[in-house]
Amino acid sequence: YSTAMLATKHTAQIETGQMVNHSVVHLTECVLNVASNRKILIVLEMEVVSNQFLERIGNPVHIEGTRAPGPSTMIASGQNNQNALQAPTLISQQALMMQNTSSGNSSEPSSSHQESSLFAIHCLNPYQNKWTIKARVVQKTEIKTWANARTEGKLFSVNLLDRTGEIKATAFQKEVDRLYSLLMEGQVYYISNARVIMAKKEFSTLKNEYELMLEHTTEVVQCANDPSIPNMNCSFTKIADMDKKARNDIVDALGVVRQDSGLVEIISKSTGAPVKKRELTLVDETQKEIRVTIWNRVAEMFNSSESPVVVFKGLKVSDFGGRTLSLSNSGTMKINPDIPEAHSLRSWYHGQGQNVDYSGFISTMSSSDGSHLPVNIPKMTIGDAKYKYNLGETTDFFAVRGTIIFIKTESYCYPACPGCRKKLVLEDNMWHCEKCVAVHSAPDYKYVLTFTIEDATAQIYVTAFDEVSAQLLQRSANEMAQLREIYGSEHIHMGTFDIPKFRIYNFKIKAQQRVYNDIPKVQYQVLEAANVDFVKDGQELAAAIDRLMA
Repeated sequence: YSTAMLATKHTAQIETGQMVNHSVVHLTECVLNVASNRKILIVLEMEVVSNQFLERIGNPVHIEGTRAPGPSTMIASGQNNQNALQAPTLISQQALMMQNTSSGNSSEPSSSHQESSLFAIHCLNPYQNKWTIKARVVQKTEIKTWANARTEGKLFSVNLLDRTGEIKATAFQKEVDRLYSLLMEGQVYYISNARVIMAKKEFSTLKNEYELMLEHTTEVVQCANDPSIPNMNCSFTKIADMDKKARNDIVDALGVVRQDSGLVEIISKSTGAPVKKRELTLVDETQKEIRVTIWNRVAEMFNSSESPVVVFKGLKVSDFGGRTLSLSNSGTMKINPDIPEAHSLRSWYHGQGQNVDYSGFISTMSSSDGSHLPVNIPKMTIGDAKYKYNLGETTDFFAVRGTIIFIKTESYCYPACPGCRKKLVLEDNMWHCEKCVAVHSAPDYKYVLTFTIEDATAQIYVTAFDEVSAQLLQRSANEMAQLREIYGSEHIHMGTFDIPKFRIYNFKIKAQQRVYNDIPKVQYQVLEAANVDFVKDGQELAAAIDRLMA
């Protein structure tokens, strides 16, 4: 037998009785740690196989060959089953604390010492106090700064790769000055004394539950290149299979750049700052093409001459207008990488790929105002939508069933140009369009209707434009403007605006983040509003329940 320590997440299995004394378990992931010359097994993942055994099987001896008090000794001392299970954990924690306090800040370790005690990145977790990894820097970000009312500072991050996995490491403040010039892409390093924390998934695309915090005690030593450590870690998705991926999925892709739209500068809607972007058309041997957007420094450095083969790691999938990809902030791009897959694709493209008629991904759905809708819009409650959509630069869509409970009766329409739909200005009894530089005798009124919808979970303010609003109010904006001139606002409001109130509709909504007075706010626009077919919806709900019960 061996002393072991359970990861905290397994405590509930003991508290609920799923694991008791003499349970048979299957260890699916564990780490052997050495503390004060004692071997301690840290159990990260496990499965309980059976609880049928009521007593110890056989007469186990300690794994290192010396007998120590076994479970029967602890039971005989008057402890209950739960304490018997907890005792090894307490011993392990004490041993680990002794190891941690005795380590201190050591001088730069020698290569031979590190090679004999290296940890695999895949095995790193917060329960270890002393480890050294040998890893290659496969990505390094620029130094980013921030400033707000409470604090200001700077940071940068690197992605570290060994043969077992990849992990993100971030340095802040003074550690940026110390480590930024030392850590270089493509080089191999010994790294120790960093803090292992839970990964912030909103800032990382790596498939790792943890990440590293580089602190003042962190030691970074460059070493000779190790060919056994790969230059990248990718799981490629073929372009033809992109439609099988869900919106916002993170994928890796390999393809030939067939077209480059060039570098352009846009203004970020969320920050108001200028942003550089470049749109590329990527193809592969599946004879499909897809648009990939790259940003800022990556977009500026890209050179599309001679149709290069490009590897993208950390692309975000969007189904806006079909299927498109965007390189995330933590993503990477490699041009003409020296890997077998790239050599094979290049040979195919130069042999026959240049003459292929590629097909793309096209959305067949559109909203009433002409906006493209994704093919599969997720259904959710309003409460779930408000919780989920903190969108940043992206636009998102969702479907919800809700009731209209309030309609704003002021400024619900505007005089529009018949050509461009921009707002007209009345001067000298004529209507002027500044965009078209045209004059009209009468405007074409258009709706901009604001109302509140709610369900059992929450409510949101939404905006609907002309066609959706006309459908809900059952009158055009021009009719409303004429009635308002004849009968006055109060008379029309009492009748027309009551038509859709307190009725249930199936809404398709676009959610997008805007910035008002430097404060980000999610704006909701109704693209479709359909009457509820309760028979059809009931059948869909019954089918969904059947799938859950199967």
